[in-house]
Amino acid sequence: MCVRINGDNQPFASLTTVAALISLRKLRPETVVVEHNGVILARDKWTETAIKENDVLEILSFVGGG
Repeated sequence: MCVRINGDNQPFASLTTVAALISLRKLRPETVVVEHNGVILARDKWTETAIKENDVLEILSFVGGG
């Protein structure tokens, strides 16, 4: 299965959820926003949102500084 993440095609051996992807990438959920097929996905929907073939995800991280 192939999914586009932040502009790059990423192969996956099996279906997964947005929550599992965030965990796999070792991201802190409270510091990221996920856009799934053009729609910002509420954090409480991550565990029930399956990633499917040809989905497009943008994962944006908040960075502090000043």
